Amino acid sequence: MSDATVIVAAWNAEATVARSIASGLSQTGACAHVVVANDASTDGTAALLERMAAEEPRLTAVHLAENGGPGAARNAALDAASGDWVAVLDADDTMRPERLADMIALAEAEGADLVLGNVLRVDEAGSALGGPFLEEADWPAPRALDLAAFVAGNQARPGVPSLGYLKPLFRRAFLEAHGLRYDPSLRNGEDCHLVFECLAAGGRLVVSPAADYFYTVRGGSISSRANPAHMEALIAAGERFLARETDRIDPAARAGFESRHAALTDLMTTEQVMRALKGRRIGEAARLVWHRPRIWRRLARQLSEGAKKRAGA
Repeated sequence: MSDATVIVAAWNAEATVARSIASGLSQTGACAHVVVANDASTDGTAALLERMAAEEPRLTAVHLAENGGPGAARNAALDAASGDWVAVLDADDTMRPERLADMIALAEAEGADLVLGNVLRVDEAGSALGGPFLEEADWPAPRALDLAAFVAGNQARPGVPSLGYLKPLFRRAFLEAHGLRYDPSLRNGEDCHLVFECLAAGGRLVVSPAADYFYTVRGGSISSRANPAHMEALIAAGERFLARETDRIDPAARAGFESRHAALTDLMTTEQVMRALKGRRIGEAARLVWHRPRIWRRLARQLSEGAKKRAGA
């Protein structure tokens, strides 16, 4: 039986983290340990974790002195991880009991260093919100992807699912051998960028179509908003990655990154325009559109969607 550590970054997660921890500890067919990194929460998360860790030997709680964001918290959890595999779980999400065993078996069969598992979006009560993130018609079986293919699947296009939203399982020895950790400058997209790093280092990636991870959709979560500052950080991280890995990136992957950066810039600028319009800063909105006219179509779609929501309110 393989050993795995489930790492959880928790910030003000007192209301949800116990359920996520239980999900990690309830895995079947794999010996699971859970490490939760409390990212300087201001609610009762720290006290809750200490009480739970005192009663459960397979749970470890680590506490950050200052809020560093999900990347910094996951790095702290990674440093405390043990076993052969490391799985990422958000503090308000859960997993099917067989998820880790199935993903580890797939990784071993495929000789993979990391596996991305499919996701089912659920509301806060756990009810499904539509079908799986990756539809069965498009992903009927597990598929291995290289860096160019993975970047192509992360183009930030409207209505097209980005593979970077899938939660990873890493071979811990691979991360340690290459000194790989999360980029703490990122407040979203941090999993995606660590996958980029793994692939550039020669890791083998397999995507599983099994929807065994339950992603909770709730108002106000970081991943539900297009924060311009977060988009800017993603663009900067991608540029640093390209500069650092020039010798290990083929032309197809480089072209994919350039296209991705353009799409992220469109997304960032569109959100800046929307915020300017909401704040009645018409001149600022006009200047942004003037300097990046290619966002017109995306902007028109968001304005139309906003009008429909207001009409139905």
